Amino acid sequence: MACQEGVSGQELDVMVISLKYKEGIIKEKRLEKDPEIFRIKSEVFDHSTLMTIYNLQNRGYLDSVESIVSTGKEANIFYGLRKKRGVAIKIFRTATSSFRNIREYILSDPRFKGITCNRRKLTYAWAKREFKNLMRVYKKVKVPKPITVENNVLLMQFLGRKGVPYPRMKDIGPKDPEKDFEEIIDRIKTMYDIGIVHSDLSEYNILVNKEMYFIDFSQGTVLEDPNALNFLERDIKNIIRYFSDYIETPEFEEIYKKILR
Repeated sequence: MACQEGVSGQELDVMVISLKYKEGIIKEKRLEKDPEIFRIKSEVFDHSTLMTIYNLQNRGYLDSVESIVSTGKEANIFYGLRKKRGVAIKIFRTATSSFRNIREYILSDPRFKGITCNRRKLTYAWAKREFKNLMRVYKKVKVPKPITVENNVLLMQFLGRKGVPYPRMKDIGPKDPEKDFEEIIDRIKTMYDIGIVHSDLSEYNILVNKEMYFIDFSQGTVLEDPNALNFLERDIKNIIRYFSDYIETPEFEEIYKKILR
């Protein structure tokens, strides 16, 4: 795609309408008659975000946006293509993000010391934070491989097939509860040894295929964060709570001491 100096409202409508959903390509629908498309346009594809996507395309990081994978309170994830390979496009919302939560998490992270409380700048920092966390752990722990981040758009490896993500552990359960529990605890320790705490780890943020993959690292923080050990405790307790329905799990204190060694 050639470089463009600006995008009109009509061009924005065309781009959003042309996105492919899992059910097929949306064509010849007016935005005002399709509340879902209108919501996506107004909450996700503002002018700045669209220009960021154009820039990523111009720089060769992205060829196309293919389909919507999931929507969330803070970000939407789309499936895209880069050199015929699938990529995950995580677009953090600048208009409707959970501003208070983001501010509380990021202001305690020493990597972002001195950042202003401007909503857009905080959202950009939130995206950069997830990228930094993934860059720090992806060679040691199974996570989506980070590609690049620009403003509120994060590109990373797509974990799934043809636009369909691998299932969450919450939805299919563990394959081997004892083995999976031990492996997850070992990964938490590996991340701790690297200097990162996930801070939001649960069965909702683990994808399962032949391997287990940790996802959603935007809340992840460094050990220098004064809240890091509280977040670590929460992660461990979440995993114990979930697996206690399948196996007899060790006590929290035993696991906590093992990780901190």
